[in-house]
Amino acid sequence: QQSNISTTAAPPDEEHAQAHIDEVAALTQIFPVEFSLLSNSTPRDPENYDPDDYFEENRIYEHPIKYSILLQPQDSLDPSEEQLWPPKNISLGIQYPAEYPDVSPSISLIHDMNYFEFSLA
Repeated sequence: QQSNISTTAAPPDEEHAQAHIDEVAALTQIFPVEFSLLSNSTPRDPENYDPDDYFEENRIYEHPIKYSILLQPQDSLDPSEEQLWPPKNISLGIQYPAEYPDVSPSISLIHDMNYFEFSLA
């Protein structure tokens, strides 16, 4: 799976950068299984690093911050229920511009379906 979200952007100012990091930390609490950080980050303390801890005290984030949220994990569906679209995993890709939250983030769909699989309804 590849994201079509751009990787070049001006860095945010301190206030906007903090808003980005706070939002990532909140989203990881709301979507602990579905959330995947796509941008780079460095552990502040490599010896005590927890890959599931996204709070600022534990990571140094590289901007722009990019992540995905799995929309409907296929393994979470009840096997007795009819399979709904999509037939494979699909994620929402998000990238924060430097001015976020004053401007909208870039949003894309991330999937590895072909046209036929994607268009089945």
